[in-house]
Amino acid sequence: MRQRTLALLVISLGAALLGGCAATAPRKAMLTYQSVPDGAQIYEGDKSLGMVPVTRTYDSDGTSGSITTPDVRAVWPSGAQTTYFTILPLGADRVATLERPADAPGLPQDLEHAKQVVAQRKLDAERMRAEQQSEINRASARCKQEQAQGTQGLSDDCK
Repeated sequence: MRQRTLALLVISLGAALLGGCAATAPRKAMLTYQSVPDGAQIYEGDKSLGMVPVTRTYDSDGTSGSITTPDVRAVWPSGAQTTYFTILPLGADRVATLERPADAPGLPQDLEHAKQVVAQRKLDAERMRAEQQSEINRASARCKQEQAQGTQGLSDDCK
């Protein structure tokens, strides 16, 4: 009788643990779209998702361990385009690189656009680093002391 009770307890505990795992199992997957050359616009149906990189989170339908993504279309400034879909396992975090068709006309235009996109991203990153450094400087003890003394703005890095 005692062994039977212990066996039932172990089985119940095991079922509870397995049920807990199922409750925390991933129900989504992420996919980041990139393009070669850089700078393609991504569309899902007629809806623009923006310029790459674009990250999407897809929800499971709850009936399988994978997610079939909808068709997306990458469109470059020249009009060249390609479509893509994939099957993602639940919990995935993947990157898909959509490549411009080699035989599509307008490659020089798309390459020039890609250079401009990369240059703009570099400028944006530099601006963001400068803003973050400025925030760090303004939060420093020296800047706070200047502010408390009413001498705010005497140091360039405290502005």
